[in-house]
Amino acid sequence: MSKSSEDYLRVLHLGDPAHTATLLARAANETGRDWRVLPLAQSPQAANPVAQTLGRAWRGAWWEARFWGAKLARPRVHLHSAMALPHVGWALGDYVLHLHGTDIRTRRYEPAYTNRIHDAVAHARQVFYSTPDLREHLTDWRPEARLIPVPVDLDCPAAINPYRGEARSTGSYVFFVSRWEAVKGGNTQVEAAKCLRARLPQSVTLVGLQWGDSQLIGAARQAGVCLIPKLPGAQYRQVIRDAAACVGQTAGILSASELEALAEDVPLIAPLNPSWYDASHPSLVDVPVWGGTALNPMDSENIAKLTLAALQTPVSQRPLTRDWVQRFHSPTAALTGVLEGYRAAGW
Repeated sequence: MSKSSEDYLRVLHLGDPAHTATLLARAANETGRDWRVLPLAQSPQAANPVAQTLGRAWRGAWWEARFWGAKLARPRVHLHSAMALPHVGWALGDYVLHLHGTDIRTRRYEPAYTNRIHDAVAHARQVFYSTPDLREHLTDWRPEARLIPVPVDLDCPAAINPYRGEARSTGSYVFFVSRWEAVKGGNTQVEAAKCLRARLPQSVTLVGLQWGDSQLIGAARQAGVCLIPKLPGAQYRQVIRDAAACVGQTAGILSASELEALAEDVPLIAPLNPSWYDASHPSLVDVPVWGGTALNPMDSENIAKLTLAALQTPVSQRPLTRDWVQRFHSPTAALTGVLEGYRAAGW
C-alpha cells in the first residue's frame, strides 16, 4: 500500500446514490482503510405542518451532530450530491464532489438551483461523475472532471425471487430492468413490450417493476407486462439473475440496473448513445450488450427482435459479460479511479 497523502486512510462519504459510496467504502476498508458512509438526512413525513417542521428540525440537528462527529475522525469529505452543499458547506472545508445525475444534468439549468450547483462544482478540489452522459454538462465548468464508472456489487447473495411466487411464474421471462419513465425511454419500452408480447409464446412472460410514471405503468400493464413491486436490492438482483433476458432503459446509457444484468451474465438488450460511448474511457468501448451503439433508441421493433434473438441463442454461445463488469465496474476498479483522482488533485 502506497503511503502518499497518508494513503487516504480515513475518508467520510456523504450521500450514497446507487450505493456507490457503500461499495467504495467496502472496497477501501478491505485494503485496511477506514472509510465511512453517512447518508444525507431525509425529511420526515407528517400530516401536521407543525409536526413536520419540528421533525425536520430535530432530524437536521441530529444529522449535523453525527456529521460533525464523523468529520472530526475523518476530515476528508467526499460529497455525493451538489444539492447538499448549502446544508453541509458550513463544515465541509476541503472536499471532492461526485455527481450522479439529476443535480448536474437537470438542476444546473434551473434558475433556482444554478448558483448552488455552480458553487459546489467550482469549489470542489476534484470532481467525479458516474455516467458518460454527464460529461457534456460539466466541460464548461470543470473540463478535467473524471469519469468513475458506476460500481456494481459482484457478491450479491441469492435471495427469494418474489415473482416466482406467482402462479404463472414457472416458465421463463424477460425482465424490463428500468422504471417506467420518459427520462428512461419508457415510451419505447412499452412499444417494445407490445412487439414482444405479439411474438413470444405465452409460456414466456414479460416482467417489470411497478415503479415510475403512472400512465406508463398502466400502458406497460396493457402491453402485457406482469408488474411486481419495487424490491429490496438482493430480491431485485435475484429477479435479474433468474431472467432469460433483460431489456434496459432506452436513454442511451447503462445505469446500475443494466450493469447488474451484465454482472449476472444475463443477455441485456440496450441502445447506447455513440456520442457518449466514444472510447474516451476504457469502459466506453466494446460494451457487451445486444444492440449497443448500432441500435436506434426509438426502434422498439429492433429491440424486440434482438430480445428474441437473445432468447433463441443457446446459453453456451452467449457472450460472458461478468468479466467485463469486473474490469470496469467493480468496486475495486472504482476505488482505483477515485484514489487516482484524489492524488491528481493533491487532495
